[in-house]
Amino acid sequence: MIDETELLNIAINHISKVREFDPYKSYQGVNSREEFQQLISRDPAFSALGLDDERYIIARVGGNLITSLHRKLGDMYQALFGYLLKQSFDLDENDLYFSVDVQIGERIQKRSTDGLIKKNKFNQRIPQDWMSYQGIGFEVRSCYQIGDSKRIQADYDMSLALKSYDILPVMLVFCNTSLRSPLARLSKSWHLYEGISSFNLVESITGFNLYNFLQNNSTILTQEIDNILSIL
Repeated sequence: MIDETELLNIAINHISKVREFDPYKSYQGVNSREEFQQLISRDPAFSALGLDDERYIIARVGGNLITSLHRKLGDMYQALFGYLLKQSFDLDENDLYFSVDVQIGERIQKRSTDGLIKKNKFNQRIPQDWMSYQGIGFEVRSCYQIGDSKRIQADYDMSLALKSYDILPVMLVFCNTSLRSPLARLSKSWHLYEGISSFNLVESITGFNLYNFLQNNSTILTQEIDNILSIL
């Protein structure tokens, strides 16, 4: 049974971790936006260019914060989806993961699925044309914003590795603002869903409307985001 209170706590816990991020820790003696602005105003490379402008300061300091936020949002969607799979298919935590070896540059790295449904757990919610596979392996992203060719190739190769085990690779990307080129490439190897199509697939296979859940709890979640952005 899906507990919406537990689901909301999962979302809040992942988002709130971003508040631990210190955007000024790399700058000795700097603990605020004002102090960082003063640091830039004394920087010989930037002072004459007017880069102590507040817009530059927010963009520069905020970049790392936003990167951290996006990572935690990715973790949040992965955890929400994992919880829904466990509840809907009676899975244990370890049931969600299937590991394969993927080469990234010169290194071999073990990669695991963000979710897995083995054939013995299939039910009537599984699409008919997926029934012939031995399992369904999921990769979950809040947004695909990786432009690094090695990482993109690794994601591509992961889908091939899953297929070698007769596991259908399905990638869920929940935003509509991903980089276009990586998704165009990955859609050739993954069953790739994007934006509302990802939410619709989640509802189709779990019976739970995750999109409506997030909309219904928007006030609480927005407050968490506001607390994070106030760091700037």
